[in-house]
Formats: sequence, structure tokens, C-alpha cells
Amino acid sequence: MPHRSGSGSAPVLRSGLAAVAVAGSLLLACPTAATAATVTPSPAPPEASASPEPTFTPDDAAVAHAEATPEPSAEPAPTTTTEEPAPEPAAEEPEPAPTTDADADGGKASGGSAGDTSGGGTAAPEPSATTTPADDAPDTGSDGSTGTTTPTPSPAAPESTPYDPDTPASAGVPGPEPLEAVTFDDVSDQLGDPTYSVFAGSIAWMGRAGIADGVLTEAGRAYQPEVTLTRGEFAAFLYRLAGSPARIVPKSSPFADTGRRDTDRAAEIAWLAAQGIVTGRLDGTARLFRPDDPLTRGELARWLYRFAGAPDVKAKDRGVYADVAAGSETDEAASWLAETVGELGSEGPDGLELHPAATLSRGAVAAILQLAHRADVGFASWAAPLRLVDPTVVQVDVDSALNLRAGPSFKAAIAMQREDGASLETTGAVTSDGWVEVVVGDRLLWASPDYLAVDGTGGTSATGGGSGSTGTTAPALAAEYENGRIPASALCGLPWREDLLLACGAADDLARLDAAFHDLFGLHIPVSSAYRDYAGQLAATARYGGMAAVPGTSNHGWGEAIDVSEPGLPGGYDGEAYAWLVSAAPAYGWTLPGWAQPGGSKPEPWHLEHIG
Repeated sequence: MPHRSGSGSAPVLRSGLAAVAVAGSLLLACPTAATAATVTPSPAPPEASASPEPTFTPDDAAVAHAEATPEPSAEPAPTTTTEEPAPEPAAEEPEPAPTTDADADGGKASGGSAGDTSGGGTAAPEPSATTTPADDAPDTGSDGSTGTTTPTPSPAAPESTPYDPDTPASAGVPGPEPLEAVTFDDVSDQLGDPTYSVFAGSIAWMGRAGIADGVLTEAGRAYQPEVTLTRGEFAAFLYRLAGSPARIVPKSSPFADTGRRDTDRAAEIAWLAAQGIVTGRLDGTARLFRPDDPLTRGELARWLYRFAGAPDVKAKDRGVYADVAAGSETDEAASWLAETVGELGSEGPDGLELHPAATLSRGAVAAILQLAHRADVGFASWAAPLRLVDPTVVQVDVDSALNLRAGPSFKAAIAMQREDGASLETTGAVTSDGWVEVVVGDRLLWASPDYLAVDGTGGTSATGGGSGSTGTTAPALAAEYENGRIPASALCGLPWREDLLLACGAADDLARLDAAFHDLFGLHIPVSSAYRDYAGQLAATARYGGMAAVPGTSNHGWGEAIDVSEPGLPGGYDGEAYAWLVSAAPAYGWTLPGWAQPGGSKPEPWHLEHIG
């Protein structure tokens, strides 16, 4: 265990980084000066208002996800006809009778299958719904139902290919570009200055490093160091700390409350989810991230720990904090943070305390991230027990019928079956060994990846498009083409401008938006640019420089973006027609991205993107 010294209630942060002069006040919920050299921490929130401490432990992922999944060698081959593991059940296997099965694992989500050892030969009892798991614990989902569902066959998908959960993420959209270096006008390192902050040096580093750009106010650019940091803001900070890996941002968010029309940080949050850094909380069949909720100290420790690749922490080095549950992931993460960055918290009656449910100011988080940076903490991939990629639609690909289970394991209870060719909507949740979470009505279940396929025609993405159409979405097109190198035969022209092409799903949605626009204003949307091939992207870069996307990454190159001509709009961008277009567009699958809005990082009022 790292060395600790000091006594009483004095807050502590001990690190080998002697250059940091604000150690005494870091990671305190609301730092307030007690003496010239001491800062007294605010107490943890009252028990009634504190969120329950998550208890997700990567080393115990099998418990968090129900029963442990067999080794890959034991997984069934589609042609096997003996006992389980065998091909998912024959059609004559009886539908399981509904029963209740109490979750025996307390706060850990088990999908209702803890202790279940049913094989594939006989349908096991269907478990009851479990309680919503702790935030950011890997969720197996709860079915929320005690009834059964009769399998409904659907036509087999033509030319289907095995489902690969990495494909939707790798075929996503370019993420936010790195921020330009900025300085903040509301932070000073001069004692006596009204804007003095003990975290001024760290905040200045955040601006120089392009991790934070603050907000524009009448007084200038503000960092707002005393304001409580939100979960969405910290997601954006981590994304930029990783170097803004723009080419691997999923197209769609797996969270119901972080779509591109819900938050300007949708792409950064989706990136963290795809790495297994955040997993959110289930609310029925909806997975929520809660981007506007305050970030807690426990969440910061866990996210930063996973961001660094979940390094191994020896048992003897754990248990640094008296108020953190022994053996929990917060214990491992906070102990790692103490060893790597510094011991954070305050002395309590039983020893050092983290106050994991307490919140953090933006200034304190800046200091923590600078300490982590100086300690060479950087992004590292890891074998996340659960990660979230683009939700999509898959087909059952099995000779008879597929068992859908209550947890990600062949030992988990069988809840229902789906016949060969049936379509299943995924949530985007994928376990480290490939089990896929699917939605069936108001239930969340799990399917073995060996029996799932993706329709090769491109009509299966949950982000939009009709069944069987060609070139409906960027991920579907990316399976066959490169950005900016899509043939016209895979795209669709606009009804009022056949020379302008888009992905077919995007064109359909834009046509619906245009019909409503035409009814109100008597003219079509004045689109000046749509699909842009690679040569066109090169020309745009030569003409507009940094205003244009890097060639080969533009949404125009996927046929998922348009430019609107100001002269063709009554009143231009200040007129009623444009105001209606921007406000109504999301209801038709289009949006003015946050970065393109007047207060965004790169205002482009002419640029609309398809969001499905």
C-alpha cells in the first residue's frame, strides 16, 4: 500500500510530482480556504442523496454478466447436433415456462441467471427481471417480463455475412477534431486577483493542450473553475486527452440520451463507450449515460483507470481508502490512482477517505488530469468486460432456431427462441467474448455471436434506411466502398435535384423534410452540395483550408451531409425559412451539428448532417 502520513482532518494528496503546488486542495468537492496553507474538504453528500457506489469488478465479469461463458473451444459449432454446447436449439425445443428467479447477487447485475446451469437440451426457467445495475457497471439487462413470446419467422437475409461488432464502430464517422490552444480570461494565478484560482496553472495547461476550450461569455473565454464538472464534459476531456482519435468514433450512440441531437458531446461519449470506459445505466430497455449529471470522485477514478487500460493492481496495494468497498472496482481504480498519480482525499476516523459519491469542480479535475499527464497516464486499449458499439440489426443464421438467453453465457436461462432468418435489433452492448445484447419487445436478452449475421445489402443498420435498399447508411456503404469512392449506382438522387446524390436513407429523409419545407415556403431546400467524391474533397481542402474536413473523412464522402445555399433562402441564414429548417430537421433525421452552430467550434450554418 502506498505510504500515508498526516492525521486529523487535513486533506492530502501525496505524489512524487513535487512541482504541483496545489496538492492540499485537489479532489475536494468544494475547496474553501481554511488557513493560508490548508484547504478543508466538503463532506460527502448525505446518504439520502448520494448515488450508490458501483461495484463492477473486471476480474469478476462472469458474475456481473450472469454465469461465466465457456472457453472459446467449448462454444458450439453450427453443425453439431448433440448436447449443449450444440447448435442453438432445434425448432421442436419447447418454449420455456415463465417463472421467477430472484437475483442472488445483490448489487451486481446478473441478468437473472446466477446459479443457473441449464443446458441446451431443455429450456430452462425464465428468470425474473433484475433491478437496475449500478452506474457504469457492465449490464446484462433485465427482461422486465414474465410472459413468453412466440417465435416469428421472417425471410432470411440475402448474402448475409457473420456479424462482427467491430465493423459498425470502425465504419463510423470522423470524430471531433483536436481543439486549438486557448487561454482563459476568468482564471488568474495572482493572489488578490478576483479571478485567482489555486488551479490556475493546471487550467492554463488544459487550454494549451487542447483538452478544454471553455465557453464564450461577454467578458471573454471562460473556464469556470468553480463550476461542478459534468459526466459529459469529462468524457470530452478524456477523448481529447487520448489525442482525439477521430477515425474511430461510432456513428450512433448506444445511449438513449446522448444522440447527436441531445448533446454536443455525443461523439466523444460514443468513443468512450466503444472502448469499454463507460457503460451507463439501464432504464428498462434504454441505456442511459446522463451527460448532464455531476461527475463523482468514484466515477473519475474508474473512468481514468479504464482509460489507462485497467492496469493490474496487486492485492497488497489495494484498500487505500477506508470508505471504498474492499474488492470493488472503485477500490482497484482508486488504489491505482493513488499509486500512479497521488493519494487523493482527506483523513477520516478510520484512515484516508475518498468520498466517492462527492462531486468535483472543473478546476480540481484540471489539476488531476495534469497530474495524470505528468505521470505518463495515457489511453490504452484493454479487454473490457462490456463495450458499446453502434446499435444495428442482425439476422439469425442457424439451421433450426436460436436460443435467446437471459445472460451472456450458454449456462444462462433460455428466455425464448428465434427462427433462422429472423431479424434482431442489437443495443450495441457486446461482451469481451462476443455475446450480443438484443431487444425483443420490452426485454433485453443475449445471443451467441456464432449464429448472427448482417444483411450484406446494407439495409440492416439501425441508423436508418429501408430494408434491402442499397447504400442506405454510411456503415453499410463502408462495408464495400471507401469514403469519397462510392459509385452513383449505390446512391440516390434528390427528387428536385437529380444531379445531387446522397446515401439512399439520407435522401429519403431529406425528401420528407423538403416536402414539409415546400408546403410552408413554396420552394425546395436550396441544396448546393451533397455527396462529394474524393477529388471533390481535395478541391474543397485546397479552397477552404482548415474549414474543410480531411479528405477521406468527410460526411459528404459518405453521402450523409449537405450544404444549403444562403442566397436560395428567403432572408438568408437570418430568415424564418432557415430558422424553421434547422429547428425541424431533427424530426426528419437531419441536424445542424453542435460544432457548426453559431457557438460551436467551427460555425458553418450551411452544413447539415444526416443522423438517421
